[in-house]
Amino acid sequence: MSKHYDEDLTMDPRAEIDRLFDLEYGRRVDLAFRFGLIILGGVTLNLYTGLPMSLYWMAGLIVLHLIHFLYMRTRGETCSRRELLISGATYWAVVAAFIWLPAWMIVQEDPALRIGGAAGIGALLVFLIHRADRVLTVMLGEIAVIGAAIVWILYETLLKIDSLSAQIGVAVTGGGLWIYFSVTMFTNRRIRIEAERAAQRSVQAQKMEAIGQLAGGVAHDFNNILTAVIGNLDLYEGLETDADRQAAVNEARMAASRASDLVQQLLAYARRSPMQVARRDVGALLEQLELLTRRLLPARITQTFEAPRDPLWVALDESQFITALVNLVVNARDAMPDGGTLTVTARPVHLFTEDQLADGTVLAAGEYAEVTVADTGTGIPDEILRRVTEPFFTTKEVGQGSGLGLSMVEGFVRQSGGSLSINSSDEGTAMHLLLPIAASDGALDDTAAAMNANVPPSASVPSISFHDAHSAAKAEGEPAPEPNGRRPQSLFPGLRYSA
Repeated sequence: MSKHYDEDLTMDPRAEIDRLFDLEYGRRVDLAFRFGLIILGGVTLNLYTGLPMSLYWMAGLIVLHLIHFLYMRTRGETCSRRELLISGATYWAVVAAFIWLPAWMIVQEDPALRIGGAAGIGALLVFLIHRADRVLTVMLGEIAVIGAAIVWILYETLLKIDSLSAQIGVAVTGGGLWIYFSVTMFTNRRIRIEAERAAQRSVQAQKMEAIGQLAGGVAHDFNNILTAVIGNLDLYEGLETDADRQAAVNEARMAASRASDLVQQLLAYARRSPMQVARRDVGALLEQLELLTRRLLPARITQTFEAPRDPLWVALDESQFITALVNLVVNARDAMPDGGTLTVTARPVHLFTEDQLADGTVLAAGEYAEVTVADTGTGIPDEILRRVTEPFFTTKEVGQGSGLGLSMVEGFVRQSGGSLSINSSDEGTAMHLLLPIAASDGALDDTAAAMNANVPPSASVPSISFHDAHSAAKAEGEPAPEPNGRRPQSLFPGLRYSA
């Protein structure tokens, strides 16, 4: 299994379909160029030869592409391996529909047709190698279609050659081309799988690094919880009334429950799992983050968390989102060795026009949630600001940081369809995560759906400080109030969900 890099245990069919859809139809310039050449080639060949088959080829190819496009476009939020295989089968039909005409052109006597046919097959081989299907069955099907076309070309060509040595040379050349293509497909697939696994290991390493940062604070919290449990149990025997004894038992039980919740949260946070994208409220996630950062930040750093009063829904992997924000909080803490202020905010924003990112990727116009992690630390020097998201780039001493934190954060945000921007000066640094607002989800209950529909995501809404609310409630000895307009949620719901 390991030799062939079987994808069954680690591959997300939905993510693979999305990747292939983007390769086939997601890049407008490439799409226009490819279909422009198909139409131009079909019309030109018809004018040159007077044969209608080039028009049939063009029409059939467009119809099959439409079927392939619609099948991938209409898959649900989660996909099965069977759906991925069907998508691969429809692509086999597309490949077969394309290659038969260039194969026919190659075996003609006209040099112009032969050159055109060779160019068409060469372009197809390059695209298939670039496509790099991860599903072994789909890739083998593509290799088989190419092999069948080469066999037919060799058969038609060998019938026209009388010399045995020439026949052997042609057969070896054609067979060598197919073998080299097959080996390249396998090699490219293996490289892609290894790169994905390396990326997964990097994300897991970041999770464990953050867990290590939390360990000291968690140990302190557990000590407080155990003190509450043991103290109430010690008091139990000295209490005279049943009511007092029951109250002591209840306090001990509540403390034990807090310990259990904390353990479950840490286990979920550290668990290695594929990306689980679901629709989540950013405000509720910031509440979880605030609980975690209490154990990360020393008393000399003041922290403030602010979010819209109404739910701000985004589609993301919750565990990776929390991991990314914890890394940003750790960086902010390290930038304030003498103390300062950490501010984490979320707000709805509207992007009126497309925004082209530094690598050429276009961020579509529309509704977004902006999550900002800002500090009043030393700032990032201008000469290294552009490099801080490079993998393994770090200004920390050896053993103090892997240099993967901001790289992982940017990778997560980009994978979620958003962007990461950084503003820094001598007065501090602000990291801005822009994440697309999630569309309505039928799985939500009617109450949440109605709440989400009543307030436009781009509306200007009042903000509250969760930090102030929790602090005030703690001072009064009462539980912290739930923000208005948000459904009550557990403060320890676990960080891993199914889509």
